[in-house]
Amino acid sequence: MSPRKLAAALTLWVLTLTVLHVSLNVRWDGVVNEWRPESERKLNVAYIPVT
Repeated sequence: MSPRKLAAALTLWVLTLTVLHVSLNVRWDGVVNEWRPESERKLNVAYIPVT
């Protein structure tokens, strides 16, 4: 295998692992909640929404 193909394969592998890690391990609801204005944010205490 040529060095160029090896570098491309390794780059693709690392990119794939990164995308899988982010999609499985990031709590997107918390990230989206941080983007909301403070008046619209949800507050969870012990995984129970507080109203």
